[in-house]
Amino acid sequence: MTPTLTHTLLLLTSLTLGTAYAAPELPLADGQYVFQQRYAEHPQMQGINLDTEIKQGRISLTNNDSDGVFPLGLIDEGELYWHARSGHWIIIYEPKDKEAKDVGGCSDGPAVVDLKNKIYWTC
Repeated sequence: MTPTLTHTLLLLTSLTLGTAYAAPELPLADGQYVFQQRYAEHPQMQGINLDTEIKQGRISLTNNDSDGVFPLGLIDEGELYWHARSGHWIIIYEPKDKEAKDVGGCSDGPAVVDLKNKIYWTC
């Protein structure tokens, strides 16, 4: 193999791998939304509505609906981050959250948010 061909193959491989792990664009623009809280163990069970703000890559979720399960007020907030290992958007609070092995649901990892379907997953 010639040096030029080897260099070209290495470049193409790097581009392919880089694209496979690149974070997608945020599917929602900055703004106000209403998200549905859902339970990871009972995904069809009706949860509460959460007033949600997305601004500059951050999210805040506020319960103005019902205090039956969650208290009224701010429920969660942090930076939105694409967790390539799980294929989900997560809410991170510190840099180490980016490397979490388990996320969402009833794990000890960061919370998962489904930005496309506007769902905040809890345990």
